[in-house]
Amino acid sequence: MFDTTPPQIHAILKNQPNFRGIGGISTTDGRMVKSGLLYRSGDLSRLSEEDILRLEEIGIRMIIDFRSDRELINYPTPHIETVQENKRITIVDSARDKAEQMLRENDVFGLETILIKDYRRMVRDHQDDFREFFSILATTEHIPLMYHCAAGKDRTGLASYLLLIALGVFVEEARKDYFLSNIHLKLALERIIREVKAAGNPNADIIRPLMEVRAEYLDAALEEIELQFHSVSTFLTDILEVDFNALKEKYLV
Repeated sequence: MFDTTPPQIHAILKNQPNFRGIGGISTTDGRMVKSGLLYRSGDLSRLSEEDILRLEEIGIRMIIDFRSDRELINYPTPHIETVQENKRITIVDSARDKAEQMLRENDVFGLETILIKDYRRMVRDHQDDFREFFSILATTEHIPLMYHCAAGKDRTGLASYLLLIALGVFVEEARKDYFLSNIHLKLALERIIREVKAAGNPNADIIRPLMEVRAEYLDAALEEIELQFHSVSTFLTDILEVDFNALKEKYLV
């Protein structure tokens, strides 16, 4: 029986509401993900001085950045004193340009389905990148670490789901962590919609599918995995070559 009550959210960083740790989650073998070692986030370009100090207090030693070159150039990561290694694992945001055109054309159906297609694409086209992600987590000594994309919900969300499953977390709890992004990003989403309307687009609500995580997005990735590899377990073991023992020894208690 799992608690379905929406949690109370207290943002750790003022200017990046989707930064959060993934510790304290129970696993199927009676252990728990250690707190204070693994953090997921959206981009860090707008961090305040207080936010940066908070990350230094946490002691972040590595940042894994899933963003494209374009994103990195437009939204650079600030200097964080405790970080000893910045690692790029580029998972391209191919949906963005298409989404901008769909918004101009008021293509509601396209906006509602574009991320479904993109999650499937991530599974098909970025197996090497997810393999590298797991390899780094298993071998690095630079912890605590943080991994992130732009909003911290899609590329980061899928990576987090796969990581939690690899660690032996209950499926229901891994999905719950995925959907937390909607709570963390709710205020930001509503602000963006107000700004788009104020700029002269009365149909701004059609961007909601781009700004949320939805069951059909994650399920599309899982269906693609099952279609090609029969199960998430096979995908993690044979395709991503996950070192389960190393991950569990390092990140479970």
